Formats: sequence, C-alpha cells, structure tokens
Amino acid sequence: MGSLKEEARVFARKNEMEAMMTYDNYPSLYRCADAASLKTQSTYLLLHKAYLGSLVLGSVTSALTAIGSQTVNTRLYTGLAVILVVGLLILWAMRARQDDRIWFDGRAVAESVKTATWRFMMRTQPFHEDNSAENLFLADLKEIREARPHLGKHLAAAMNADGSAITDFMKGKRSSSLEDRRGFYASARIRDQKTWYANKAKSNVENGAKWFWAIAFLQIVIVVLAIVQASSGGLGINPIPIVTTCAAAMAAWSQMKRHDELAQSYALAAQELEEIESIARNQMSEEKFSQLVEQAENSISREHTMWCARRDVRLSNTANINPRIGG
Repeated sequence: MGSLKEEARVFARKNEMEAMMTYDNYPSLYRCADAASLKTQSTYLLLHKAYLGSLVLGSVTSALTAIGSQTVNTRLYTGLAVILVVGLLILWAMRARQDDRIWFDGRAVAESVKTATWRFMMRTQPFHEDNSAENLFLADLKEIREARPHLGKHLAAAMNADGSAITDFMKGKRSSSLEDRRGFYASARIRDQKTWYANKAKSNVENGAKWFWAIAFLQIVIVVLAIVQASSGGLGINPIPIVTTCAAAMAAWSQMKRHDELAQSYALAAQELEEIESIARNQMSEEKFSQLVEQAENSISREHTMWCARRDVRLSNTANINPRIGG
C-alpha cells in the first residue's frame, strides 16, 4: 500500500514538473542574458550600498572630531580623507563599469527571448507556419542579440556548452495538441506571470511603507535633536548631521528602488493577466487561442515598456518583450 502511494506521489510530481516551464527549457541566449543581468544587478546594488555607506561613515567620523583631542583629530581627519577617497573611487567605478546598463539591457534581451519562445511554442505569429517557424525564431534571436552588441562578453561569460537555441522541450510543446498548449500556457505562462507580478506588487508596497516610516522616524529624531541642542546650548557632539546623512542615504536608496511606481505597475499587470487567465480556461479555436496569446503577451509587454521608460532603456525593434526584474 505504501509503495502504491509513493508511486502515485512520484507520478504526480512528474506531471507537475512536465506542466511547468523550467529554466533549462528556455534557449541558451535567455539563460546567458538572465545570468549576466542578475550578476551585474548584484554588483551595481552592492556598489551603491557601499557608496551611501561611505557618506554615512564620513559624517560620523566628521562629528567625532568635535570631542577628540588634537592627536585623535589628526587620525580622524586622516580617516575621513580615506573614507571620502574610497567613496569617490566607488562612484567612479560605478560610472566606469556601467553595471546598471548591463543589468537593464541584459534583462531586456532575456525577456525578449522569453516572449519569442512562448510565441514559438504556442504556434502564434510570426511562428505559426511549421516550415518556416524555426528559421524565423533563430533569426529573431540573432536580431535580439545583435541589437545590443556590448553585451557580447557578458553573454559569453555565462555561456554553457550544453545550451541550445531551440530546446527539445520547446519543440515538444509546439507539436502538442491545442488543448495541451492552451492548458500549459494558462498555467505556466499566464498564472506564473500573474503570481510573480502580484507578489512583487505586494512586496513593493510593504518595502515602500517600511522605507517611508523609517525616513519619517529619522526626520522626527532630527527635530527632537534640534530642540535638545537649542535648549541645552549645544552638546559635546552634534548628531544632527549624522542622522540627516542617514535619512538622505535612505531616501536615495528608496528612490532608486522606486517601490511605489513598481507596486502600481505590477498590480495593474497582475489584474490584467487575471482577467486573461479566466478567458484561457474556456474552450477555443486555434485562431482564438492565438489572439489570447497575443493579448497576454501585449499585456506583459506593456509593463516592460513602462519599466524601460523609468530606466531610460532603449527598446529594440524585435518581438514584444517583458522584463521580469527583481525590483
């Protein structure tokens, strides 16, 4: 009896895995661009944190000179100079490396390939004809890659020798029945994207509120400190510049993350996909299904266009694309 239950669980697990679109099922270009984007995003955010941290540390060091002896102050000013130089070097490195550009463009390439992949598997235009679909898809990948030649070395660094431009999984799904493709698209594309957008919208609302109240708290602390300084005739050390710098650094970080904008746009995308998902459950012809896929991809691409506009990313002339950012 236990063996039968175990076999049933294995079978259910196998069916669940077959119903999902895993990372390895996408073309190698998608995986390379996604890896390059994630790597440079991590580096860019780390450098940004280090730069803001240097400003805060510099303000603390500067404030300590008010209570130090001449010998101590000499060391403090030396340390302050080192901190400011390090901050300047970090700022220069951020500009020279352009990790943000690689992050944004890598994400755009990855999601361009992703949308083209789903169109190919679902047999929608321009990949609806079997005799030309693969050639058109490969030409699309080439156009997407060549639109951003500066990504070449980053894509090469993440390349895997076992990768494929058109995976066996993609071919298998393309050759499946309309009913299978419809169910797969509804669960693995529409529902997956809707869940991702909904979760991101929620997390951005929560994070935006946390940063707002944290900054507001520091503003209140500054007011209280100012009153204390005025009533006491001045303390040995003035903490107001330190707290002010902390508040400014937090505001800069929050502004860079753009929680409120992302929460609104992600929520809108999730709502649109929820409406499309309800339609996808109905029986439909090949033509109607193609229209459904077109509508869903356009809805996802609309979020991409808004994301690119916020970050001044140049759009390519290739297929509709969608950035799934970890913002």
